[in-house]
Amino acid sequence: MDEVRKNDDALFEALNKAKRRKRRRRWITVLVILAIVAGGILYAVNVLRRRVEASMATEADEVRTYDASIGSISTRVSGSGTIEDVDTEKVTVPEGVEIDEVMVKSNDKLKKGDLIATLDLTSVLSTLASVQEELDELDKELASSSGDRVNTNVTAGVSGRVKKIYAGPKTDVAACMVENGALALISLDGKMAAEIENDSLAAGDKVRVERANGSVIDGSVEKRVGERVTVLVTDNGPEVDEKVRILDENGDELGSGTLSIHSVFRVTGFTGTVSQVTFGENMQVNAASILFNLTDTGYSSHYNSVLKQRKEKEKTLLELLDLYQGGALRAPFDGSILRIDYDENDKTAAAADASSASAAQSGMPSYGMYATMGSTVTAASSAAATSVTTQGDEDGIVIVTMAPDVSMLVKISVDEADILSLEVGQAAEVTIESVGENHFNGTVTEVDRTANSSGGVTTYSAEITFAKEKGMLSGMSADVIVNIQGDENVLIVPADAIHRTSAGAFVYTSYDEETKTFGGNMPVEVGISNDDFAEIRSGIEEGTTVYYTEKEEDNFYMMMGGPGMNGRPGSYGR
Repeated sequence: MDEVRKNDDALFEALNKAKRRKRRRRWITVLVILAIVAGGILYAVNVLRRRVEASMATEADEVRTYDASIGSISTRVSGSGTIEDVDTEKVTVPEGVEIDEVMVKSNDKLKKGDLIATLDLTSVLSTLASVQEELDELDKELASSSGDRVNTNVTAGVSGRVKKIYAGPKTDVAACMVENGALALISLDGKMAAEIENDSLAAGDKVRVERANGSVIDGSVEKRVGERVTVLVTDNGPEVDEKVRILDENGDELGSGTLSIHSVFRVTGFTGTVSQVTFGENMQVNAASILFNLTDTGYSSHYNSVLKQRKEKEKTLLELLDLYQGGALRAPFDGSILRIDYDENDKTAAAADASSASAAQSGMPSYGMYATMGSTVTAASSAAATSVTTQGDEDGIVIVTMAPDVSMLVKISVDEADILSLEVGQAAEVTIESVGENHFNGTVTEVDRTANSSGGVTTYSAEITFAKEKGMLSGMSADVIVNIQGDENVLIVPADAIHRTSAGAFVYTSYDEETKTFGGNMPVEVGISNDDFAEIRSGIEEGTTVYYTEKEEDNFYMMMGGPGMNGRPGSYGR
């Protein structure tokens, strides 16, 4: 038995030794692999380090210098967008007129007088009668309000002292209001005020006020906010915008300021011409005092409103007469059809809806057809009216949109660095690949300096107008180059020498060969620039040597992790 146990123990021991050997072999294998990986990484790091050092050494050899000099510089702004027609016009018929058939399609070229659509002349005649009835009603309203006219007197409206009169004889009231914001100014509380900077005065302190004519009057401190002090004097005498000095009891100056009305009331008007000014400056008035007599005041706003409505109805009447006499809707000018706004397919469905609505209201089955105008259901006539449109306009029902085929425009996005260079009237070149490789001459007709920010990028826009030529269609893509007039006899340096940060721009004016570092950072104000040079408006003088590397080298440093290593210039978003 002991012998068997010994053999078992020996076997277990042998097995344990075998397991330990396997574990040692596994650990050795892992350590070997780790050593190989570590060696590979170390080798790669050394290779990369040598490449970086070699690249740095190469770049150090390529450091360039340039002496800032007087020269000429010009630049240009480019962009792209889609073209669209200019001066498009909606061709309409008055509400109530029914369209039988639209006879044109998109992109058709028309001459003035060419047929656009046929009409139901019965509906034209019916609408004519309705418009004439409306004109008769408006005439009655005009007759009843013909005596309503704007008051020919302008009163003060409050009690106080007149301190400023802007309107004089023959002054146009509306123009005076636009320019000055009032016809006259009245002081309500008898005080004029002047503000000065002083840290020794307090509310309630008495002071002396020396006027522009040398006279001295009493004053007092109304309030003090920080070091800003408000001094009050009487409004009887002192003038608006008069320069004064504030003195202490010994006559020493405490500060100086300009007088203004402490509590101001503005006398206003809106129409007419001043025929007479009845009060002068510095005079006392009450609420009923007449300050100005007016002529040419015209009728009341109600009368003018009715008159405006009548003129609009007159226009509609003339349009209807033209349609009735011509028997159809015709092109108002030479041009092309950009869009068909009227949908003939809606006629049957809309007429059926109108008929159903009418039948529902009467409780009877639907037998007839009705016309809808906007969202209102109306019986057009005893005949089955079938003309409807969902496209409305203030002047009537829009049938088509036309363009005169004279001009087109394209809107481009402009970078914040270029927007200040653009001005209305600058020449531009427009290329439309769909039309051909030729350049079309254009002009900058609008510069919009309203910022449009998206994703942290701010852009602006500009509009370029050019003559429309054969093959140009709205929606085509166009490339634009705006030639900016350059400057002559200005200080310039290479564009690569300019480095930008959030605080502004700078150039390097020194370079250490031993440490291979740039220095002498000099802030500069940059004017216009192009791919090669930049204008320097201030910061350095002619002859100043700037040090720089080419743009590609800046990109290398950006890829290596940031703006400049070992003092070298990095990529600052030039």
